[in-house]
Amino acid sequence: MQHQREGVGCDLLVLGSGMAGMTAAATVAAKGAKVIVVEKAATIGGSAALSGGYVWTCTSRGHMARNDDGDPRLHAVVVDEYPTLMDGFRARGIDVHAPQRVLYGRGQQVDLLGHFKQTEMAVEAAGGHIVRATETIELTKSGRRVSGALTRHADGEMEVRADAVLLATGGFQGSPELRAKLIHPAARDMVLRSNSTSSGDGLRLGVAAGGSNGGPNPGFYGHLLAHPVTAVTPAEFINFTQYHSDHALLLNREGRRFVDESRADHASTQSTLRQTGARALLVWDTRVQNSVAVVPPVAGAVPVDRFAMAIAAGARGVMLERLADIVAIASQWGYAGACCHATIDSYNAAMRMAPEAVAPAREDNAIPLDRAPFYALEVQPAITFSYGGLSVDENARVLDPAGQAVDGLFAAGADVGNIYRAGYGGGLALAGTFAIRAMRTLGYVT
Repeated sequence: MQHQREGVGCDLLVLGSGMAGMTAAATVAAKGAKVIVVEKAATIGGSAALSGGYVWTCTSRGHMARNDDGDPRLHAVVVDEYPTLMDGFRARGIDVHAPQRVLYGRGQQVDLLGHFKQTEMAVEAAGGHIVRATETIELTKSGRRVSGALTRHADGEMEVRADAVLLATGGFQGSPELRAKLIHPAARDMVLRSNSTSSGDGLRLGVAAGGSNGGPNPGFYGHLLAHPVTAVTPAEFINFTQYHSDHALLLNREGRRFVDESRADHASTQSTLRQTGARALLVWDTRVQNSVAVVPPVAGAVPVDRFAMAIAAGARGVMLERLADIVAIASQWGYAGACCHATIDSYNAAMRMAPEAVAPAREDNAIPLDRAPFYALEVQPAITFSYGGLSVDENARVLDPAGQAVDGLFAAGADVGNIYRAGYGGGLALAGTFAIRAMRTLGYVT
C-alpha cells in the first residue's frame, strides 16, 4: 500500500539536531516562531551529545588567524558571535560553568543535554516539532528560492514548507567514501570519533539546490588514538586520545619526524594521516608522562593514565628503561628502528645546544626527552568532524558557484566549508555561532 504524501508549514526548517541545529531552533522558538527540526538519527544531539560540552574558541580574530589559515571572514563570525552564543545559554538558564583555558583558547563547559531538552520543550511550546528517524530526500524550491524539503519517515513521505532552511547535518565524517574522496585516500579507514549519521547530507542537499562546495579542503578535526585499538565507544573517546602528543615526538615508518608536534595534537593528526600506513610512533619520557600525559586536558576532568589503558586494550606500546631499546621494538612494529633512535638522539642534542637547528622546527615545548623511563606508543588518526563543506558567506548564506546567495538557504557547523583548514578554533563554538549568525540574518537576533 502506498503512503500518501502529507505537508506541513513552518517559519524555519532545520535539518540536523546537533549543536548548530538546536541552537538555531532555540533562538527561533524564543521569538514565538514555528520551527521544525528534522533529524536522521533516532536521537537528537549529534556529535555534540558525545562531547564534553566545552564551548570554547580563540580570544580574538588575530588569535584565530595565528592558529588556523581558514577564511578570515568566517573566522570573524565565530569570534564575534561567541559572546551572543554564551549569553543565550545563560539567559535561558542553561548551566554554564566557570571560564577556563581550553587548549590555546578560552571557554566554558555547558550542559548541552540540558540545552537540547529545553530547546525541544520550547520548540513544541511555540507550535513546532522535532522529528527523529527521518531522512531528507531533497530540498524543494519555489522559483529560485529554497522553500522547504521532501522528507521520508517510516510512515511515509512529507513535504515541509518553510520561509527558510538551515542545513546543520554535521559534516561528512560518517561516510568512508566521502572521507577518501575529499580528504585523503587513507581517510577511508580512519577511526570515527563522533556519531556515524553525519555522512554528507548537508553537502549533498546544498549542492543539489544550487549551492557550491567550499573548495578543495583536505583538513579535518580529530585526534591521535592508540593503535590498533579500534572498538572505541563514544564513552572511550577521551580515554584513548593521546592529547599529550604536543609534548612528545612523532616518528613515521622511516623513523623521522614529520611535523612540529607542539602545534597541537589535532594538527599532528592531519599530518599523521598522510604518512606511510597512516600510523606513527609517539615517544615521550617520564617528565612528560607525569606532568602532562596523566593530567586531564581540561580542568575538572578525571585524571587518566591513557598509556596504561591503551596497553590494556591491546595497543602497541612499551615502557623502556633505555632509549636505545627502541631500536628493537620499533623494528618489530615495522619502523626503521635505528633511524628512530638516531632521530630522538639528534632531537635531544639540538634541544640542549641549538634548538633552532632542529627540523621540523619545534615552536613550543622545546625540551629534551631524556628522563627514563621512556614511553613508545603506536598511534592512528581519528576524525571527529570534517572541514570541507558548502561555500557560505559571513551571513551564513549558502553561495552558488558564482558566489551569489542561494535564496532561503543557510548553513551552520560542519556543513560550512573553509572556516578551518589546517588548524582549529573550537567545534561547538563553530556550530553555535554560525547558527546565531544565520538567525541574525533572518532577523531573529538583533
